[in-house]
Formats: sequence, structure tokens, C-alpha cells
Amino acid sequence: MKDLARYVACTLLLVAPCALGAEEWFRGGFTGKELLAACKAATDESVHDFERGICRGFIEGFVAGRHVGDTWHAFHHREEKLDEVYGRLCIPREIKKVALAIVFVQYLEKNTEKLNWNAGTLLEAALKQAFPCPAKRP
Repeated sequence: MKDLARYVACTLLLVAPCALGAEEWFRGGFTGKELLAACKAATDESVHDFERGICRGFIEGFVAGRHVGDTWHAFHHREEKLDEVYGRLCIPREIKKVALAIVFVQYLEKNTEKLNWNAGTLLEAALKQAFPCPAKRP
């Protein structure tokens, strides 16, 4: 009977997140407000590493994910040039990661009415505004 109880408990732990709405989890849970404090800390060397790591990790993960998406798109749509992929980010290779945190903080501070929005959506808007892609060549 104990084995059955353990099996049921383990099954519920695995299935429960699906019942709660995997779609919401997949979108990410951070808001701009939550990351604003962490990203302010990312530029302050006197702050503990944990707060800086949250922001830098979020930004690095976001940018890496976008790069994978752009690469996948370019591979599966070979007739398009990579610089014509809709929604592509054009972050210069030489940019330092702390500079991305500064860009994000500045964007959030200028758009306080959006602080409850999804942090990924806000980061994308901040990066597109700070690093616009070059105009398409005719």
C-alpha cells in the first residue's frame, strides 16, 4: 500500500504543473518590475552576486534563445537572408553584458507604465530600440 501511495504522490507531482497551465509557465514569470531591481544591481559591484546573476542570467538566456531562434529560422528558410529575418536582434558582438543590463534599466525607467509586462517582451523592446538593425539594402 505504501508503494501505491508513493506512486500516486509522484504522479501528482509530475502532472500538477500541466494542470496549472503550462502555457503560462512557458512565457516566463518575471515582470519588468521584478527585474528592474536585479538589473540595477547588475551594474553595481558593491551588490551581492545573486542579484547581479539574476539579471545577467536572464539577459544572457534571452539573447542566446533569440540567437538559436534566428539560426533555426535562417536554416529552415534558406531563401531568406539572415538580415531579412523579421524580428531579428542586431546586438553588436563587442557589446559587454553589463551594457545590456544598463540598456534594460534605462528602458524600464523610461517606461514605468509597462513594468507589470512580461520581462522578455520588455527586454526585446529595449534591445531593438537601443540596437536597431541596419536598413535593408535595395
